[in-house]
Amino acid sequence: MLPSFVPHVLREPDYITPPIRPLPAVRCVGLDRSETDEGMSDVVFERLNGAQTMGEFDQIQEVYVAAFPDYSLADHRMRTERQAASPGFETVTARVDGVLVGFAYGLPLSARSTWWEGLEPAAGEDFVAETGSRTFAVIDLAVLPAHRGRGLGRRLMAELLGGRSEERATLATNPNKRALQEMYERWGWRKAGRVPGGEGETQPVFDLYVIDLR
Repeated sequence: MLPSFVPHVLREPDYITPPIRPLPAVRCVGLDRSETDEGMSDVVFERLNGAQTMGEFDQIQEVYVAAFPDYSLADHRMRTERQAASPGFETVTARVDGVLVGFAYGLPLSARSTWWEGLEPAAGEDFVAETGSRTFAVIDLAVLPAHRGRGLGRRLMAELLGGRSEERATLATNPNKRALQEMYERWGWRKAGRVPGGEGETQPVFDLYVIDLR
């Protein structure tokens, strides 16, 4: 069975939001678009900012619920509304014959981010330090089951990260989903370590992955 595309497992970065609370083209190591083009001539990709994402959010949630049936749609909407208000938030959608079949989105880690807090094995300050423009966190990646197995998830990831100016990207995984982790490793991601989950998150621990963008 194909693994579900679940990079987020409800671990959230610290938002770079307005006072109340990531473009030049780059090559994403291990995610070369040329390796994912075959059989995708019918797929149209579009890049959206936060406001545009929320404008298409009902369609996004139709894909979300098919990919993540055990997660709350209300919680997903609440989280995404906050994330979409953050500078640098970006979504890439995939459509076939005008129908949304997949999406990926994320945002930069803030300079005060606690994303790496409690990382084991411990890493030096040069690794965990954030500037607000150093690291892009991939929050959600979803593809309708009928459209899996053709490289669409990998292409969505490449499209999302290929337009970023950050030096690296990160995502959180469920340590028990080893098949999913192996998929990301085939795509060029490497495990940075394990961190404890926080209040309101779905896992007691997360395995964090990183990939170089330039």
